[in-house]
Amino acid sequence: LFAQQTTFPVNGSFDTRPGMFAFTNATIVVNANQTLTNATLLIKGQTIQAVGAGVAVPKGYVVVDLKGKFIYPSLVDAFSNYGIAEAPAQARGFGGQRQSIFVSTKKGAYGWNEAIRPETYVKNIFSVDTKKADELRKVGFGSVNVISRDGIARGVSAAVTLNEGADNAVILKDQTAANYSFNKGTSSNDYPTSLMGSIALLRQTYYDSQWYGKQKDEYNISLDEFGKQQTIPQIFEVDGWQNVLRADKIGKEFGKKFIIKSGGDEYQRINEIKATGASLIIPLSFPKAYDVEDPAEARNVTLSQMKGWELAPTNPAVLEKAGVNFALTAFGLENSRDFWTNIRTAIENGLTEKQALLAVTTIPANLLGIGDKVGSLEKGKVANFLISSDNLFKNGNIIFENWVQGKRFIVNKMDVSDVRGTYNLNVDGVGALTLKITGTGGGSTAAIERNGVDSVKTTATFTRNGDWVSINFNLKKNP
Repeated sequence: LFAQQTTFPVNGSFDTRPGMFAFTNATIVVNANQTLTNATLLIKGQTIQAVGAGVAVPKGYVVVDLKGKFIYPSLVDAFSNYGIAEAPAQARGFGGQRQSIFVSTKKGAYGWNEAIRPETYVKNIFSVDTKKADELRKVGFGSVNVISRDGIARGVSAAVTLNEGADNAVILKDQTAANYSFNKGTSSNDYPTSLMGSIALLRQTYYDSQWYGKQKDEYNISLDEFGKQQTIPQIFEVDGWQNVLRADKIGKEFGKKFIIKSGGDEYQRINEIKATGASLIIPLSFPKAYDVEDPAEARNVTLSQMKGWELAPTNPAVLEKAGVNFALTAFGLENSRDFWTNIRTAIENGLTEKQALLAVTTIPANLLGIGDKVGSLEKGKVANFLISSDNLFKNGNIIFENWVQGKRFIVNKMDVSDVRGTYNLNVDGVGALTLKITGTGGGSTAAIERNGVDSVKTTATFTRNGDWVSINFNLKKNP
């Protein structure tokens, strides 16, 4: 009688009746290994109640007929800085005598070097970012692992959903992994100043932690936290295949199996990468094509750069063929909208659709220890799912809705008319034109053509609000 379902006061009438929805007649992709046709998904509040063909719809459920549409698990990103402020660039003096700082400037019983900061817990600094959440939801993500990317020992990450509302309500798991890198970040200490120094500092910290656990003479916040975090998953961010091998060597020295967030060039030393036995989190930020139109500029582009541009999209396929366990991340993309373009490019270069789906759902969820909550559509799991027009990886597929913790977020309207096609257009003072509407979502781009002696072709500005369409073009300005 006295138990409360929320720890925050409510301003107004308290009404938390859960939404009950039945999504029927859909093709439901339960996970990468199981697809159901003409099936039903039942959700109540934030939880999946049932998934299957022939599932009876209980009384009181709102029925949504999704005939011809697909339901997928919302995507999971194992590496993100969503919801936390970017670490400020390290202050660097110019001119004059630089002050040497040999020990930590932090107040408290911390370790001597500020690059070792395992006392950082994302759960203490995370805050919902409505704008960024909307951006990631439109891509298809429903949950992410948030990492503080500052320091060599970076502290503990947390898994959150991309729902809106109170910070307390979106945390899936408050401690997913301890995090490391070779970058000292914002540390004001002089040391380390090189990769060799970073490696030495991290190794020394492992040895110091072993010593600290056997003594009772002093208390050290950093070493105490470092020791406590050795039993949870360990994520190591590196850049380049060489540093994958270096991180793995440190792991073997101290009996650790790192999950390595890599740079995307593992194809260059695939046998050595496979031999590590490490699980990877790999980026989809492929190099852009170099401008080689000018012969003088083209001479500055090296063969290795050209080979990197050519072979980077093959990296996921090479890893799959080698049997390496990996997840894909949107981290590092200049624009999150490039995610689907790049993943389809990876598929064109040999990555299978099954492995692609595993790498953005089940695998990252399992790596983070949240596979019992997200990553697939099963009874009892969080109601994180996508409604799409077709196979997720098919060019032209449309994500209509992304449901996160049972809350509906519209990405594209499902009930808009499909206006794609070729039309005859007559404009006073211009004459007969041909209008071609193409794109996704029932129409998203337009082109204008005029045939004959005075032929011209231009791309029009196409905007759409439901079934209201606005087309603007200038044949003289943009021929």
